[in-house]
Amino acid sequence: MVNLSDLISFDDCVEVVQSSLGEGFRVISYRLEKVPGHPGFLGEYAHLTVSTVQIVSSTRVSNGIGYYLLRKFKFQGTKLSHDQSYFVKCLPFTDAKQREVVQDLGIFTKEAVCYRELFARFERNPEKVLKWRPEYWLARDDLMVMEDLVDAGYRSMPFQRSFGKEHVMLILERMAQMHACSLDLQYNQMKGSRLDEKFGKMLFETTFMRENPWFVAGLKGVLKVALDASKYSRNPDYRSMIQSQLMDKMDRIYELSQPSHRFQSVIVHKDLWYNNMMFRFEYDQTGNVLYDKPLDCVLIDFQISRYQPPAIDFFCTIYLLTRRPHRDQLYDFYVQYYHDQLRQKLGKLQLQVDLILPWQQWLESLEHYKLFGLLWSGVLHAYVNLPEGYIGELHAADPEAYHEFGLVSRDAILMRFFHSDSYYRETLLDSIDETLEYLFEFK
Repeated sequence: MVNLSDLISFDDCVEVVQSSLGEGFRVISYRLEKVPGHPGFLGEYAHLTVSTVQIVSSTRVSNGIGYYLLRKFKFQGTKLSHDQSYFVKCLPFTDAKQREVVQDLGIFTKEAVCYRELFARFERNPEKVLKWRPEYWLARDDLMVMEDLVDAGYRSMPFQRSFGKEHVMLILERMAQMHACSLDLQYNQMKGSRLDEKFGKMLFETTFMRENPWFVAGLKGVLKVALDASKYSRNPDYRSMIQSQLMDKMDRIYELSQPSHRFQSVIVHKDLWYNNMMFRFEYDQTGNVLYDKPLDCVLIDFQISRYQPPAIDFFCTIYLLTRRPHRDQLYDFYVQYYHDQLRQKLGKLQLQVDLILPWQQWLESLEHYKLFGLLWSGVLHAYVNLPEGYIGELHAADPEAYHEFGLVSRDAILMRFFHSDSYYRETLLDSIDETLEYLFEFK
């Protein structure tokens, strides 16, 4: 087992401070505190606080810059002291078995390399691009030190809180910005070369594989709900079709997770569930957060990113974050809105959407990739919509049951909460009933 204190060194903290604050700051001390609660299957999290001092001349203190610094830092003679907050994510360190699985899949290392070698080449000029991801200050293969988004005023949506039109529009806009930066790298910097030819070593598949026991257990969970709980399973003929054909039909997701030479591809996030974006919100007069009034958004956690058509991320957003009445009402609007946003973002980068992702190709790609969003939502909803804190409690109380649920079979726990938790049940059926209608044309 890896100790928390061994994760980061004094020299690492010096590098982080120089990257985030610039030269002239001296590290005095640091502390690392594990984030309590949900352990996270792909990694664990900690808060890093680094105490620094900066020598400030009397000239600087007397001018406007000095007054700003005095407000931000504690003044000690000719030194300014400051505690700087950072967010740390690392390979699992409290569970050796889980650490081994994640290392074997290469998921954590993949994100670190993406930040170091790929995102570092994306356009960052604020006159051309919106902020769409957190800053990073250190990216090792086993640990990353990031901007503390909470300290910067961002927060996640509360568990079980519905995403409205304003939330989805912000996510699609930031998603379009990420995709536009990818296209800028391809066409303006690399003269049209496919990004997977240059960055293939960091864009490998980690999740949607027959060799990934976590994902296979998820598909088996979809089958379990479809057979035992879907409204279509009450029809004996339909149930027989589900039992004999569903697993084979779901196999198409492996094909849909491969690189495409038919549709324009970009760097896609591929994992846009409710904890993988953070917002700035409005506040009311008493200081309460107005979760229905988001102002800004950033995307986080790029561990399963790939080089695939934008439709992949569009359907992640639509199926992982909204319920069917919402989708039925606003789907066409979102299709147009994303394409319009991509047009605007590309225009600022001197690129034309009609030459890169024409409207007709966009529509054809949506038709082609719809099943991906449906199946991914069924797998994820069964895992992330369990009662808040349950997975962490299971991991602490019964590690064997935790690994059984994650890597072998979800059926027992899945069906227990399906019958006892209305939110869990409704979100699962929302995805799985629509999946059956799509695959079997059930009415």
